[in-house]
Amino acid sequence: MLRKISYLLIAPVLLFSCGGGEAADTENDVDSTAQEVVETVEDETPKPPKSPRSQSTGIASGVQVDVDFGSPYVKGRTIWGDLVPNGKIWRAGANDATAITFAADVKVNGSDVAAGTYALFVTPNENADWGITLNEEWSKEIHGVWGAYDHNPEKDVLNFDVTPAFGEDNVESLAFTVTETGVTFAWEKATFSFYVTSK
Repeated sequence: MLRKISYLLIAPVLLFSCGGGEAADTENDVDSTAQEVVETVEDETPKPPKSPRSQSTGIASGVQVDVDFGSPYVKGRTIWGDLVPNGKIWRAGANDATAITFAADVKVNGSDVAAGTYALFVTPNENADWGITLNEEWSKEIHGVWGAYDHNPEKDVLNFDVTPAFGEDNVESLAFTVTETGVTFAWEKATFSFYVTSK
């Protein structure tokens, strides 16, 4: 009888011990799996784009102006007349079209432009003025356009010329800047500006 009682007292202890050990193992497994998941997610995180999206915001002649553009780097390449061909309309940046937004009706280089967002295209020319185009279709999601490949001249709202200047200093990353009087572009050794005034 004593042996039976001893066995009944010892058996639950052994059973509890085994169960506790299994719970500990399971907990460790969960922890290690979680770590693997985190590492996998970190390994699969997309790398930043080679031409990051940038924004320039400011007040030009009392009107808020925003420019959204892809900003490529020179990286020692020949830009004008090579990477960016002369005589062809260009997205004025990288990837999606450059978009410019006017918070109110304005005059751009003296011409009326209604408040809203527009694609901003540039046509570089060798030894001549460059063309600037504002177009109603600026969004891949909304209008189905990407860069200047789908440019529809019938949707142009304004075309005008600017005179580029070429300096000695190299601007490595393409940039638009909203100033008190308008918008300035700079990349590699080329710069140009156009005026934005309130109506």
